[in-house]
Amino acid sequence: MFRTELTIAPQERLLARTARVLTVGSCFADSIGERLRLNKVTTLVNPFGTVFQPLALAQLLRAAAGEAQDWQQHVVEARGRWQSYDFHSTIGAESPVELLQTIQETVRRVGDFVQTADTVLLTLGTAWAYRLRETGELVSNLHKLPAALFEKELLTADEIVNGLAEVHSLLRRINPDIRIVLTVSPVRHIKDTLPLNAVSKSVLRVACHYLSELLLGVSYFPAYELLNDELRDYRFYGADMLHPSEVAEDYIWDKFARAYFDADFGRFRKEWAAVRQSLGHRPLHLGAPEHRTFLDQTRERLERLSGQGVDVRQELRDVQRQLAALPPPKAVRVPEAETDDEERIDIGDDTVATARLHRPEEAASLRPERQRQDGSRRDNRRNGRNGQDRRESRHQPASVQPAEPAQLLPDLVPEESVAAIEMPVAETQTSPVPTEENETTYPAKKKKRRSRAGPSAPLASMRHGWRRSKVLAWPKPSYWRSWLRKLRV
Repeated sequence: MFRTELTIAPQERLLARTARVLTVGSCFADSIGERLRLNKVTTLVNPFGTVFQPLALAQLLRAAAGEAQDWQQHVVEARGRWQSYDFHSTIGAESPVELLQTIQETVRRVGDFVQTADTVLLTLGTAWAYRLRETGELVSNLHKLPAALFEKELLTADEIVNGLAEVHSLLRRINPDIRIVLTVSPVRHIKDTLPLNAVSKSVLRVACHYLSELLLGVSYFPAYELLNDELRDYRFYGADMLHPSEVAEDYIWDKFARAYFDADFGRFRKEWAAVRQSLGHRPLHLGAPEHRTFLDQTRERLERLSGQGVDVRQELRDVQRQLAALPPPKAVRVPEAETDDEERIDIGDDTVATARLHRPEEAASLRPERQRQDGSRRDNRRNGRNGQDRRESRHQPASVQPAEPAQLLPDLVPEESVAAIEMPVAETQTSPVPTEENETTYPAKKKKRRSRAGPSAPLASMRHGWRRSKVLAWPKPSYWRSWLRKLRV
């Protein structure tokens, strides 16, 4: 082990995939919230925008719980757009009236979600706060206005504990089963300098400790410690060396999911990760039949998950749109099976020849005749008859007459194939058929025929009309020895 591993004990009451989670606070709340949403957990991700300061976050949550707030006094025009000191710059409008309507709609939406939420994840960013000099009230965002308008101060742990304890009381009043998860953002604020950032994070950590120890249903998740103590390497940071990299965010998310969700959600995460990988696949050839099969299989997996209660309507629409955009499949031409009426026979030597094509019933009638021919040739060799006598004694029986290829196979062989078989058929016609005088049984196993005249004799001839070929063997070593003796003399 080359690192200090942080062990997080699972919670007593674990969340299911059907849980409803609200994430608010710093930019780290966006990271966890987006991963919850990607894994099909009903999540409302940072609806107020990025809010770093704990007391400003407490004010927004009190408003969502039903406490009246005067938003109009914090409306200001900044860079040609109307903003609010209490919200992030993403919540703005072209006029003060539109801005107030947007704020009220956002607060109402968060209030409705909190009534049925299971967990609220609060990510605290910094203990440094800014107070508006004109009114003396704390603000959430400066909107890049002149620094002379604000006064910087460090919040105490008691102020943070009191502010968030009030939020806890209001939320439990409208939703008794709601739970709050506190975490300190692992992102360092170097604008306050690294020493002052350490002071700020220390104050936040002390406040989270007392809140989790004193309040019911409040727990602390050590995201700050995971990045800065367990990973503690710049390879786990982004390009700015401040924010965690995607690998670090995935690691922290995995720790969070294992600590706060049940085992069924863990199994679902693995299955859904494979489906998401399939959805992100980009084929090289859209018209390939394999791609259509791949999309069909992905659609079946999505339909199975939909039957389990997972909301995959958008993914199903995307897959169906891809299937509709594919070109129509090409018709696959299946070649016709060729009829093979060729009969392969063993002619007794190491060579295998192709016999003349016959009809099935004619081939069956000729099979005993061929056996008698082989037996007759064997008896002739035993009786010492020479090859010339055997050839003269053979005659063509009238019952077996060669026929033209076109007449034998009118319907089995195509016309263009007749010319291809005429030559071997013609050669087989010249081979006479022996008589039935020396009929004998076919031997169980034939001995290989060898030449009686020595190595210089011609090799065994090819039967069934094929031309005989003569191959001269290399002289024996005794020949060369006698030749060398003559040279010495």
